[in-house]
Amino acid sequence: MSPASRRPVGLWLLAMAVAVLVQVVLGGVTRLTDSGLSITEWKPILGVVPPTDEAGWGEAFAKYQQIPQFQRLKSHLTLEDFKVIYFWEWFHRLWGRLLGVFFVVPMVVFWRRRRLEGLEARVLGLLALGGAQGVMGWVMVASGLQELVYVSHLRLAAHFLLAAVLLGWLVWLGLGCVAGPLRGSPGPVAKGAAALLVLLFVQFAWGAFMAGLKAAAVAPTWPTINGQWLPSGLFGGGGWWWNDPLAVHLVHRTLGYGLALGVVGWWWASRRALGVPRHAPLGLVGLQVLLGALTTLNALDPARLLWLGVTHQVTGLLLMVSLVAAVFWAPRRARALTGAVPQAGALVTQP
Repeated sequence: MSPASRRPVGLWLLAMAVAVLVQVVLGGVTRLTDSGLSITEWKPILGVVPPTDEAGWGEAFAKYQQIPQFQRLKSHLTLEDFKVIYFWEWFHRLWGRLLGVFFVVPMVVFWRRRRLEGLEARVLGLLALGGAQGVMGWVMVASGLQELVYVSHLRLAAHFLLAAVLLGWLVWLGLGCVAGPLRGSPGPVAKGAAALLVLLFVQFAWGAFMAGLKAAAVAPTWPTINGQWLPSGLFGGGGWWWNDPLAVHLVHRTLGYGLALGVVGWWWASRRALGVPRHAPLGLVGLQVLLGALTTLNALDPARLLWLGVTHQVTGLLLMVSLVAAVFWAPRRARALTGAVPQAGALVTQP
């Protein structure tokens, strides 16, 4: 199809990426305010409407009072306190439902107008991934309703990683529709950015483990970890590198430093090939390291932790978007600089 026909599709996909980023912000607020278990049922349709009278609020609060989180940690909450945490979880779920509407309605319109020719499988894949994310959200919540006082950090990581994949895929396809496909080999700059993306996704997993285990609170110091560079007492909780809070804290910090050094090296190596766009990942990774340190230092202050933690999370996703864009634009930049005809090969940026 002509680039002009694809451009509206690309803008829609990029707008969906922004909407997904908003959902991640809401998810971060929900997590950091301990709101995620306030709604103990999954009602995809009826759950759109929150309680509308005191009887309804009393019933919802009574259900929350039956779960371990309230009984062990939150028994001091009043009904008014409960309404606050209920709001964040309800709004997070509502925005997830709206994401489905924002996606399906334009998809049907574009499909009927034959603007999605050649993209049908990928668009349906995005829809399936969005649906899987909703299911994973409930699977995560369900893990905290029986025995745990918080949701499983492993399921939290799965939920966050699915969101990151969805966001990255939307950006990739959106850029492809706006700028058009390009055939050719990716080249070293794009391959380097792709390798950094792999490392970043590993870091995302340990960041989610940090959040789920509240591991920042076990060592709210920086640059050392409770005064030590290599903390003693690792695996004190009997877990592994993804279960023990102190070990998770160490891995997350170490991966962060490694990722920052990798971005600096890539930035220097791509100075001629990519030009000004390479500055975005460098600036974002520097900001991310700073935010990580500040989040750790303020881990015991709920108010500061809320906005620092959410900003830290969003900056990480923006770093991912900048690297996805670098993988996308690097072959085009190389072609523009050399004026060479791309070599025959795999589709690198086919939307």
